[in-house]
Amino acid sequence: MPERKLRINEIFTPNDTPSITYVDREDLKLEQTLRAHCELPKMVVSVSGPSKSGKTVLINKVLDENLIIPVIGSGIGAPEDLWIRALQWMEIPATVTTTKSSSTSISGGAKGGGEVSLLGVAKGNAQTHIGSGKSWTSTSSGTFENNGLTKVIEEMAGSEFVIFLDDFHYIAESHREEIGRQIKVATDNGVKIITASVPHRTDDVVRSNPELRGRVAAVDVGYWERRHLQMIARQGFSELNIYLAPEIENRLCDEAMGSPQLMQTICYCLCNVLQIYEPFREIESIEINEEKISESLLMTSQFTDFSKMLSSLHAGPKTRGQERKEHNLVDGSMGDVYRAVLLAICSDPITMSFTYDDIIMRVRTVCEGDNPVGSSVTSCLEQMHKISDGLQPGRPVLAWDGDNLDITDPYFAFYLRSSDKLKKLGH
Repeated sequence: MPERKLRINEIFTPNDTPSITYVDREDLKLEQTLRAHCELPKMVVSVSGPSKSGKTVLINKVLDENLIIPVIGSGIGAPEDLWIRALQWMEIPATVTTTKSSSTSISGGAKGGGEVSLLGVAKGNAQTHIGSGKSWTSTSSGTFENNGLTKVIEEMAGSEFVIFLDDFHYIAESHREEIGRQIKVATDNGVKIITASVPHRTDDVVRSNPELRGRVAAVDVGYWERRHLQMIARQGFSELNIYLAPEIENRLCDEAMGSPQLMQTICYCLCNVLQIYEPFREIESIEINEEKISESLLMTSQFTDFSKMLSSLHAGPKTRGQERKEHNLVDGSMGDVYRAVLLAICSDPITMSFTYDDIIMRVRTVCEGDNPVGSSVTSCLEQMHKISDGLQPGRPVLAWDGDNLDITDPYFAFYLRSSDKLKKLGH
């Protein structure tokens, strides 16, 4: 029987832990650091990194996936929910019903004609011998709730199981202090806990309970550099017996916005555009033009949908009275400051972090003729931050602090740049 050939979805795996295209970034010693931190007793391990940067993949590679108990921060509505979710994963019921049974009997042997109590004690001065006996059986049941934290400690203390609390920053601020206190109690009693969060919220665990300071070991995953993303493409296309020119590899890496998950998806979509679904028998050199790359990037943008977000940012807040001034833009469209800023963000060179001066310079570049004044751009960025936070409370896709603009979600940056939504909004 001929050996089964791998399919491209087994080589490039955007939503799964990769095997063939796994890159450990050995020079950063992330696996080594995480493994060492996990060995420390009574320590919370905090893994931080941008969205879609490989935090979960790293944890799954270092630890046995069968021993990881996943809990999502956004699903926690009360402190007890953390432990209830863990118990549910372990298939331990949150409530327990018990039934108690008791028997009471009276046997012959008491003398007298008086009454006999349920406890079998003769009353009065009875003289008659009771020659027969009676018995009663009674049952009672009651339901009580497991104390989640206590039960988790009872079941997990000293074991190899790990509670993986993903997106800690999504937990409501009103609950974080109590959850931080309970996490400390759990780790003090030998329960292993790993949290994951985005970079600008990495200290949320410590701030939730200052007593955890010195008890949290951090691993920063960070955005991926081109040289690491390049290995995903190289390992995957090598498995397909395809030689990809370095300049094509670099182009794909730059478009991936520092996200290994995006890089996996881009490579997968490129294979589909090239109609390559399994390895060639011999090494082939494939010529890839700009049209094929653009088609691949457009296909990749279909794996995420920020159409509502982009439409809202493009429209800006509702104006009262005077209409916003429109400008001639380099893409042939007319648009106000909001469109100009969005075009500026997605123009070359690709980046996800901008100073105020960067934005001003880019806005001038995308405008033909007059361009928005600085105060108009600043007001626009302030409103964009509010709109983004309003649509995704606590996790805006872009953040403006008065001096710097950061795109916090690489998928949004990619969608803005590679989908056709912005172009359509300009018509």
